[in-house]
Amino acid sequence: MDRRFYVMNESVFEQSLAPEEIATRYASIDIEVDSIDPAAGQIVAIGIGLKDTIAGEQTIDVLTLGGALGDEGTMIRRAFERINEFDPNALVTYNGEAFDLDYLSKRIQALQFRQQPELNCAKNHVDLFVPRKRSADEAGVKWPSLEEVLETHGLTVQPTIWCGEKLTNSLFGEQLAPEYIDAIAEDRTMAVDELEGIIHQYVCGDIESNIALYETDAGRR
Repeated sequence: MDRRFYVMNESVFEQSLAPEEIATRYASIDIEVDSIDPAAGQIVAIGIGLKDTIAGEQTIDVLTLGGALGDEGTMIRRAFERINEFDPNALVTYNGEAFDLDYLSKRIQALQFRQQPELNCAKNHVDLFVPRKRSADEAGVKWPSLEEVLETHGLTVQPTIWCGEKLTNSLFGEQLAPEYIDAIAEDRTMAVDELEGIIHQYVCGDIESNIALYETDAGRR
């Protein structure tokens, strides 16, 4: 194998953050939706990770549509307020530039808030996917998933199982999210609680993965 290709292929998975990208107090955000098109869909869950490496503290929370009584706008505002109150120095995502933050922005526009919520730390956004996407394009290989990147570092994510299947973004959006939204609308409390248990596990896994990869790229693990 050509050594240059090998090195480029390795860089798809292994990256190091620039000094200015390394924060000791940061937040991570991840959203789950019922459609990849923000004009046709909505956000059903927002995962929030808050980490302070100096204090040795880390919290992960999941805000759900059901927890906001079916009000997407309330859920978004609560998520932003929680992150802003923590006052992080950076926002960490995996493909947040093209998806999570873009989707949030478009949903906020569509919901026509009287006062639009803003995420203060978004001005210092570290998207762990962007350099890997660039390396993949240069190497002529497919873009790496977060799970694939973690595996190369010896890190594993416990899969979330729903209806006997491993829950994926596609399965979440096409089947779980519509079922969850219907359960909220029909006030089926037991179904909502059961589905929210699955949602919490799935979203927490994504946030934990974001944090683990950021710490790895920062050279702290």
